[in-house]
Amino acid sequence: MPHKLLLVALTLLLFTTCAYASGTSKDPEAVSKIKTTRAIRTSVAPVLDGFLEPEVWQTVAPATNFVRYDPLNGKPSSQKTEVYMLYDNEAIYIGALLHDTAPDSILTQLGQRDSGENNSDLFGVYLDTYNDKQNAFAFMVSAAGVQTDIKLSQGRDDRNWDAVWSSKAKLTPEGWVVEMRIPYGAIRFPKTEVQSWGINFMRIIRRTREKSYWTHVDNSVEGFVNQGGRAIGIENIESPVRLQFTPYISGYVNHYPANVEGKSNYSHSINGGMDVKYGINDAFTLDVTLIPDFGQTQSDNQVLNLSPFEVKFSENRQFFTEGTELFNKAGLFYSRRIGGAPILRSKAADLLNPGEVLIENPATSSLLNAAKVSGRTKKGLGIGLFNALTRNMFALAEDETGDTREILTDPLTNYSVFVLDQTLRNNSYITFTNTNVTRSRSFYDANVTGVQMRFADRSNTFAVRAGGNLSQLYGKYNNEAGEPGVTLGHQYNISLAKISGNLQYSLNRSVESDTYDINDLGYLQNNNEVSTSAQVSYNFYQPVWKFLNWNNRLSINHNMLYAPREFVSFGFGGGHFVKFRNFISSNFNWSVRPGEAYDFFEARAFPQVFIKPPAFELSGSISSDYRRRLAVDASVGQWRSDRYNQSNWWGGFSPRFRVNDKLLLINSNNYSLSRHNIGYIKDPNKKTTSEQIILADRDVKTLTTTLSGEYIFSEKTGLTLNMRHYWSRAENNWFNYLQKDGTVERVTEAQDPNLSRYKDINFNTFNIDLVYSWRFAPGSELRVVWKNAIQDSNNKVTPLYFDNLSRTIQAPQNNNFSVKLLYFIDYIAIKNVLSA
Repeated sequence: MPHKLLLVALTLLLFTTCAYASGTSKDPEAVSKIKTTRAIRTSVAPVLDGFLEPEVWQTVAPATNFVRYDPLNGKPSSQKTEVYMLYDNEAIYIGALLHDTAPDSILTQLGQRDSGENNSDLFGVYLDTYNDKQNAFAFMVSAAGVQTDIKLSQGRDDRNWDAVWSSKAKLTPEGWVVEMRIPYGAIRFPKTEVQSWGINFMRIIRRTREKSYWTHVDNSVEGFVNQGGRAIGIENIESPVRLQFTPYISGYVNHYPANVEGKSNYSHSINGGMDVKYGINDAFTLDVTLIPDFGQTQSDNQVLNLSPFEVKFSENRQFFTEGTELFNKAGLFYSRRIGGAPILRSKAADLLNPGEVLIENPATSSLLNAAKVSGRTKKGLGIGLFNALTRNMFALAEDETGDTREILTDPLTNYSVFVLDQTLRNNSYITFTNTNVTRSRSFYDANVTGVQMRFADRSNTFAVRAGGNLSQLYGKYNNEAGEPGVTLGHQYNISLAKISGNLQYSLNRSVESDTYDINDLGYLQNNNEVSTSAQVSYNFYQPVWKFLNWNNRLSINHNMLYAPREFVSFGFGGGHFVKFRNFISSNFNWSVRPGEAYDFFEARAFPQVFIKPPAFELSGSISSDYRRRLAVDASVGQWRSDRYNQSNWWGGFSPRFRVNDKLLLINSNNYSLSRHNIGYIKDPNKKTTSEQIILADRDVKTLTTTLSGEYIFSEKTGLTLNMRHYWSRAENNWFNYLQKDGTVERVTEAQDPNLSRYKDINFNTFNIDLVYSWRFAPGSELRVVWKNAIQDSNNKVTPLYFDNLSRTIQAPQNNNFSVKLLYFIDYIAIKNVLSA
């Protein structure tokens, strides 16, 4: 019944807020304050050569009078900027004269495409084509000619979004010049005779760290797109037929010294497939990937996981990172579930018949295809539909006679996400999301339905966020009759906040039932939680004393279980961030847990609790000025609890050396030492001599070293390196019985004479990703990748770093070399060529 009432309440709230969805505020005084620039239709398309021909560009009045954002927010820009805007039937054209009184000091560091704000001057334009004050397309060009494009959506930036557009940057005796051609096929806009777009222009003068906007963006006001200006004069344009193909062909050679008799250590493959984009209408686009190939994605940062919770890895597959901001908005979509580990992979050994052994057990499922449709109507309704299909996966078992048998570890599975997202007045919204996983062959299915909303006042000073989700599992667990049943779980949250001004504060509450489960297509570390928190912050946005800006916050939190309603923890803390006038930034954080905390998850035997004593934590970091050839980031911290003499020290040191405008090297080193870490340790025999749970008292030392670098030959081609060594050691000091009351008691040899079965852990991973990329035409790319991977885990702890590294390098390693060619084909371009 509570779940039905939750669904009814959410449905009523969805319909009652529809009356709120009528576009942006029509306050006449607010409209009169908006800066306006005019675009003029041109009969001659500008040539992108870094020279603004007067007869073409100066037919329109420029946008000028830029205002600083950082530092000295609100002050006039130190340099003059003029931006011209033209259009024709095919594209928008932006021409910018970026005057500079010291043109020889303009910084021009090269970087990868989408590198954004590196050590180079930068110019950008933001197009809010639906004028909803929440969503925008951003196109940026550095003084070195490097392109960046970003899709902004309600406070989130999608930097993986890639559009096909053209630009040219050129240094001049007066400063530098940017020309852009943004075809209508790269953006979306309403089907109306007269367009009214939100717009803003941005300029960064890197040598002074100055960022300015054409329309003033007040850093004490929440939001960015909502503070833009307006572009008028664009009339009688139409969205073209947006049909684009990106076929690919790839080849792989792989070597792993498995040394299996009758099998080569080498393997190879040649693959082909295609990505397709089709504009269904002016607002909606269909994206499809056919026979996808993700073999060149960056390696995961593997870690030694001693916690009771799953490690969440980043998504590096482009199809699942580009244009998915709508699907990720509610926090219910974790795309790594698609093509992840088969659900029965870890149980394959339990499915063997007597005399059988596993000879193959795939670690990931195979993706057949994926598609997504997304867009937004002129009334602000965003609609998204995502669907992906993975095939049956089998482990291979072999018996004593050599006969083999397939064991199903993952059935044919369909994954889908459906989203409705209505933008409302005053930078507000309401979002409905449904995720579904449907499996064949009588495996269980899963569904999650949720609504999230945000309402802000007209001044964008106060806001309330609220929402709720209902999870449904079909056939995963049996009901009281012993038959597969339906398991329901729920979550709801609410937040009341002051979001703008120097003084800001919030009050938050979130409840997750003990049966709430979104992990078939989402990520949830743990459920069964009731959390209440409050935060207050005071921010100085203008220079104070030696600080350019200064942020301070205090927070307090209280946590309980949902069922049974047991206390978990209480704590408070604070943080302080400052940026000095020399652009060195630093922060300091602290937290205190004044009483005991009750951990119901560490023992892996709910509701058995482990009582953790009071503790405190201190940490700080500093970051130097990245304009310098040599810059450094550093951090240090300590966590301490006295009862068990527990402590955790950590530190980081990351120098970055800019050799020249083409070569950048970054070395990152992070070390942590956790003494008397008390945690669950698995019995290797899977059978204990006692019914009591054993927690190990151990010292855990972890060192992560990375070397990343890039050599950029030009704005279209470059070489990048990412090398990472992760080393973690868990050395057991002694072992404890976990008592029923949550305390621990040290185990003696007399109580358990076989404690030696619990081993230390020495875990290493070593990865190299070396990538050469050449963007030889708009949207087309050649990628050559070498990937090296080593993973070594054993029970012999090596105390010396270089001895351990040497042993790791000698372990079996996987080497993969690949070449991939992608070629962008645009229907309109082909049509124009054929009709010429």
